[in-house]
Amino acid sequence: MNIRISRPFALLLLALLCISPASFSQSRGLRTISEKELKYNLDFLGSRQFRGRETPSPELDIATLFLGNRAACAGLKPIMGDGSFYQSVPVTVTSVFQPGTHITVSGGGSDRVWYFGKEMSGTFYRSGTYRGDIVFAGLGISDPQGGWDDLSDLDLRGKIVVILDAQRPGTVFPLGFTMTGRLLSRIADIRDRGAAAVLSIVDMDREKLKAEGQNIFDYIPTGSLETMYDSQRTNFGSRAATQEADGPSRPPLPFERAEISHDLAADMLGITKDDIAEMFTKTEQGVQVPSFEVPGISVKLDVEVETYKSASQNVVAQVEGSDPVLKNEYIVISGHHDARGIDDGGIIAGADDNGSACVALLEIGKALLAERPKRSVILVWFTGEEQGMNGSQYFVNNCPVPVEKISVCLNMDMIGRNDPDSLYLVGSDLLSSELDASINRVNKKSGLNFTFDYLYSNLTHPQHVYFRSDQYPFVRFGIPSVWFFSGFTYDYHTVRDVPERVDYNKLYRTTKLVYLTAFDIGNMKSLVRLDVNPAVTSRGSHNLKERSLFSGQ
Repeated sequence: MNIRISRPFALLLLALLCISPASFSQSRGLRTISEKELKYNLDFLGSRQFRGRETPSPELDIATLFLGNRAACAGLKPIMGDGSFYQSVPVTVTSVFQPGTHITVSGGGSDRVWYFGKEMSGTFYRSGTYRGDIVFAGLGISDPQGGWDDLSDLDLRGKIVVILDAQRPGTVFPLGFTMTGRLLSRIADIRDRGAAAVLSIVDMDREKLKAEGQNIFDYIPTGSLETMYDSQRTNFGSRAATQEADGPSRPPLPFERAEISHDLAADMLGITKDDIAEMFTKTEQGVQVPSFEVPGISVKLDVEVETYKSASQNVVAQVEGSDPVLKNEYIVISGHHDARGIDDGGIIAGADDNGSACVALLEIGKALLAERPKRSVILVWFTGEEQGMNGSQYFVNNCPVPVEKISVCLNMDMIGRNDPDSLYLVGSDLLSSELDASINRVNKKSGLNFTFDYLYSNLTHPQHVYFRSDQYPFVRFGIPSVWFFSGFTYDYHTVRDVPERVDYNKLYRTTKLVYLTAFDIGNMKSLVRLDVNPAVTSRGSHNLKERSLFSGQ
């Protein structure tokens, strides 16, 4: 029997035969990625009921268990030596012993005691007693050239200095600025002038919340990595720098910031709460509030902290590669699952930062299982990023696979906000041109058509963004790495980082981009080349001695 095939049908058949299996695989994988599922999971992980997923905390433990169970349910496999999805990360927790931490105000023939967690709070790191007479220093700003100087003619040596938590009118913080650090430069300046301690009076909005019954001094202890690997140490004026700057003439400051209620401030300053409210009003109007010394009243600040060993967990899963040889090489896809806990008495839910990456990882895992690439893929939900990249530092220094076999790290952090068609690629072109080329190739070929911005790949950017997420410890080992990032918003590290503000379509498209990049690199003939930095020509711990990786930092 002769069968005649029409020319159009023959061309269609030929086209189908020419489509590579990889194209089918990617299509099957893409179909598993669901915007609805992304939203469903983020509504859960990004909820305030997790109390900001502090490291360590019971709430973060629950989030960890949820992610591990979801990974197992999806069919992902464990890679840790004990057969679990969890890598324990040892941390040291510094916790304030609340009964032993208080302010005693003496004057008028009596002593009044005000307790931590009720009328005061702060980020305390060591025990100690700090006493002195009181000086009120307005905003605590010394800017004579700008026409504002609260510190002129004040003798601050050995004094307890009280300032307002307020800004001069017109003050604008850049995107990416952490609001909890808004007073640190002022505190450092006051400390440099010899003050024993610096306390800030909470603003009117927070005082109003306190009056309405909210505990604005709510507190969760935080943990940091027990072993701060020298290879990972990067300091940009943080707590350690502040402490190192403290001279021998005074005891080191046990906190970055401490704050007090209006009731306590009124007692310390010998004025009324109405007087304090008027100070804030004048400041808003651009009127400088006079500084003054407080006669007849002294203060003793007692701080008692406890330090204990604890642990948090990375969640680690894998999709084994389909090639019998290349499956022994790896791609790491990552995002951190902790958030900021409680700041300024408010729960930082961390929906975009970084619940967005957590749920994207779950979808990418399902997509990779639809048809495996040749190389194995390790998916990691890191703990403790907000406390100094604890989880990623520990992982790369205690890696379950040889770091020399990791082709790339694709890190996601904050991928659900801002311009729907734009993404920042942080560091994609700094060690390997092939990594950057892969991202751009699949972006165009898939029709996602994101516009990429490389602003934060600048290692000398004043905000040091390149060093601020979990791809950086991999870079230190010579592993080409990128941070997929949708950019900062004014909700960054605030109570406004909630699921309702996430652009789920952008999150969906970014998830597909990262999946397609992993699939593309996973099927390359070899590990992506290290062809950009001449000082970094191979992967491994030997790179830790190369100062070029710090780029002078």
